[in-house]
Amino acid sequence: MKHAIEELFSVVYRYYPRRVPYEDPGRVQTEEERRLVDARRRAGADCERWLGMLRRLREQFPENKIDSLSAHLLTGSHDACYSGSLYLPKIAGEHRHTIELRVSFLVPYYVVYSSRLVEDREEIEREKMLRATPPRAVTIFVHDTAYVLPAWVGKLIRLIKPELVEPPSVEDEPTRQVICFDPSPDEQPYAAGIAEEIEATWGYERMPPEIGAVVVPDVATNLRRLGEARLYDCLFSDAR
Repeated sequence: MKHAIEELFSVVYRYYPRRVPYEDPGRVQTEEERRLVDARRRAGADCERWLGMLRRLREQFPENKIDSLSAHLLTGSHDACYSGSLYLPKIAGEHRHTIELRVSFLVPYYVVYSSRLVEDREEIEREKMLRATPPRAVTIFVHDTAYVLPAWVGKLIRLIKPELVEPPSVEDEPTRQVICFDPSPDEQPYAAGIAEEIEATWGYERMPPEIGAVVVPDVATNLRRLGEARLYDCLFSDAR
């Protein structure tokens, strides 16, 4: 790596106020926060190199959808990198399978990793058990008023006026995200192609996972509290 961890910490401290929680109303007035917002807006305005690289990747992988996730940078709201996703075919049990690319505009590094959104089997089984338990109450709607009544009353009303009984809620199937920095054989050509294109475009190098995972204990980000933020969160994005 071009930089020691101490040097990366110094960069973080230029853009993130130390010992200031994200929800602190005075945070937006700090020099560090203003500097970070300005950097985001500049990156959002000067994005032709990023968009040009995505165009070349689409030519290289014409059968795969590639999205830019960086339109928000112009607002200065969050992230310290350009973000993109290359979509791969899904297999049974997967809701999404992508190769993620992140190119920092604070330091000369990038990250490429695979992300799978898969069924959370444990949570699915837990919800099945909960649904198997008979409810003790039901919700009845009369005009614009809701009444919570004992379940046995609800059974009677369901026989007479079923339209008054609130239907069971239908929630999205529980999922979990699986992230891997070592691409599988089927992911390798895409990850390698993306890495080569980033290095040819910017001359950056990949940040090793063990470096990105180092915690910066005295700063906070949009989604990470004090004591939780990692170099990845500060120099790239805290939203996987």
